[in-house]
Amino acid sequence: MSGDSARQRDPAAPEVRGRAELAALMRPAVPALVDWIVREVWRTVPVYARPGSYGHVTRQGVECAVVLFVDLVEDPLAPRDRLYETCRRLGAGEAHEGRTLDDLQAAYRVGTRAGWGWIMRLGRRHRLSSAVMAQLAEMLFGYADELARMSMRGHREAQAELEGAQAGLRRRLVRLITGPGTVPAAVVNELAAAVGWPVPPKVAAVAVESVVDASFAPEVLTDFEAPQPLLLLPAPADARCLTGLGVRVAVGPPVDPSAGAHSLRWARAALQLVTAGALPDTPVTWCAEHLTTLWLLADVELADQVARQELAPLAQFADRTRRRLGETLLSWLENGGNSEKIALDLSVHPQTVRYRVRQLKQAFGERLDDPSARFAMQAALRASTLRSRGA
Repeated sequence: MSGDSARQRDPAAPEVRGRAELAALMRPAVPALVDWIVREVWRTVPVYARPGSYGHVTRQGVECAVVLFVDLVEDPLAPRDRLYETCRRLGAGEAHEGRTLDDLQAAYRVGTRAGWGWIMRLGRRHRLSSAVMAQLAEMLFGYADELARMSMRGHREAQAELEGAQAGLRRRLVRLITGPGTVPAAVVNELAAAVGWPVPPKVAAVAVESVVDASFAPEVLTDFEAPQPLLLLPAPADARCLTGLGVRVAVGPPVDPSAGAHSLRWARAALQLVTAGALPDTPVTWCAEHLTTLWLLADVELADQVARQELAPLAQFADRTRRRLGETLLSWLENGGNSEKIALDLSVHPQTVRYRVRQLKQAFGERLDDPSARFAMQAALRASTLRSRGA
């Protein structure tokens, strides 16, 4: 009887052996294979040999993978859910540890090589045909790719979740610093430490015209989910970080972190004044360069009340005359009453200036000699001029 004929009649021969018989050959050796793969992983990737949960998780993952592979040899439609969940958890665990997938992928390679060595020995021992061996090889390496993909998915999902949680904590931090009320420094410091934000000695709040698609350095806090987007930067603010955003921004004055709300309030006021035309339309508005304007226009209703009170003598004139006299009075106050400078400032003849000044002296009388009154009138006129730019 030829060897081929003997193998055909042998119920254990690979040519007549079905999937169930092949899986039955493999199952008795599963515990030893699991031990071997675990030892190889621990030797090659020492991080997984650390005492505690790492070693337990490694063994659990290897055992789950090996058992399912044998199940798939018997039934290609065997449920993969448990293993997929295990692989996702392994990938997610690496993300939660702040690690890449390099070590886990190395462990998969070690396990795959160990598994293939075991299959080769199994094939020699049971005289498996080249066709069966090729099929097992294709299954094993495709299976290893599946496991790696599931772990990558778990890693990505966990990273996205962690990044979302981190972003939420950073938004909470910037809202604490720039929001109403006083927040204890200990609370700010604790949350800052949790998100890796070194609390700077001074901060500058930045009001942003609209949400931008940009990446920022870790020391920059952002809140683009607020109705009015904002940034919080260590002071002094880096102009290069702001000029390339492509939208208008206003930078509040540097303040202590506990006063971040004030810096933001002034920055938002400055941005509104740019929109209204009261401040120059530039990509970056620095509040520190416009503090007087911000002060004069901080309360429009109060500025109107000051103007009505301090400039009441002008109310007797017609609108056109009142505007001209107001311009002349402001120039007279700013130029110390020098007619030549006033004429140059207003582009009128000096004689015209002298005529208008006589009208002003008749209207205001001794108040023009009172330093406090002159200051109040100049402030009221300057605020009115600034507001008229955006009219």
